[in-house]
Amino acid sequence: MSADRVATALARLDEHRELHLPLRKSDLLGRLAMRFLWKRQVKWQIEANLAVRDALDAVHQLLRDHQDQLAGTRDLVSTQQLAHEVDQLRRHDQTMTAGLNQRLYSGLGRLESELGELRLRQAETEETGHDTDQRLKALEAQAAASASATADVRLRHAQLDLALDRVRAGAAVEDVAADVADRESFLELAVSELLDGPADRVREARRSHLPLITAAQDAGATGPVFDVAAGRGEWLEVLRAAGLPYAAASDNALVRRHCAKLGFDVTAQNALAALAGQPARSLGAVTAFRFAERLAPDTLARFTDLAAAALQPGGVLLVETPGPDAAADFRLDPFARKPLDPVYLRFLADSAGFAEVEVRVSEAAHGLDERLCLVARR
Repeated sequence: MSADRVATALARLDEHRELHLPLRKSDLLGRLAMRFLWKRQVKWQIEANLAVRDALDAVHQLLRDHQDQLAGTRDLVSTQQLAHEVDQLRRHDQTMTAGLNQRLYSGLGRLESELGELRLRQAETEETGHDTDQRLKALEAQAAASASATADVRLRHAQLDLALDRVRAGAAVEDVAADVADRESFLELAVSELLDGPADRVREARRSHLPLITAAQDAGATGPVFDVAAGRGEWLEVLRAAGLPYAAASDNALVRRHCAKLGFDVTAQNALAALAGQPARSLGAVTAFRFAERLAPDTLARFTDLAAAALQPGGVLLVETPGPDAAADFRLDPFARKPLDPVYLRFLADSAGFAEVEVRVSEAAHGLDERLCLVARR
């Protein structure tokens, strides 16, 4: 019921609240009826009406109090305002939830990235560990091989020291060399160290022969350089550093093994047999260091003949040997037979058919005696 209808109903009730009583004096019939017919009912009705009136008064008072209360609460928030604030709170909550979700997803992404990096590092660590194990195994194998080789070298050194002591005491070199076990395999490297000294000094001394090889190359002898006495490989290192082709042969297993460690492939064959197997006119140079003085006369002559046959036109034969007065070399070298005379060397080269022959005096290395250098050009 609206406020206007409530006001109208209350006005009507207020108008009829006395039930038009008491009756007017002129209304005799009404008074009579009221007295004899409706006396009891009217009395009750009057009481009821009075109750209604009192109730209506109470309602009026209640409405007035309510209106006064409403007038005092005009500053309170309306329903629309409350709905607006609720909507703002809901939106703010959604924004906060979205921000929290974004931060959560970002944190999860970083965690996944870090986990991926950790897995990668773990894989790299496992791979490195595997490589490390392999390297350790390889090093252990090398250490075992080195230990075995060291024990063998110590034994050989002991044998060599005993042999040298006997030579210094006056024993014949041939007799001492014959008593040294496996001297062909071991003593060649040991004697090279004894006679020539450190390998770097030998390389420096033999580097002075490079112009002979390059001159032969310029003259058209472009074949490889064949070395018949690889020894410790110093001359092969000089040739490799100069970019010159080379080949070598040796029937000494220890020499081949030593050269293989330096990266050289030395043919497992007697040097003269390997030289004889070279095609005619295929080599640019033939070289021999600490080789000629250890050969018998007929073998040395055969060597010069084989070199002449294998060299290309313009090729060169280079033979370095201790000079006639190199007493120290021949006293310490158990393989040397006797000094070679320069005239004899020239004679061998001329007999082999070399067109140009000369014998030079080479500067001594490591304080030893001078050496002869036979240079024969084809």
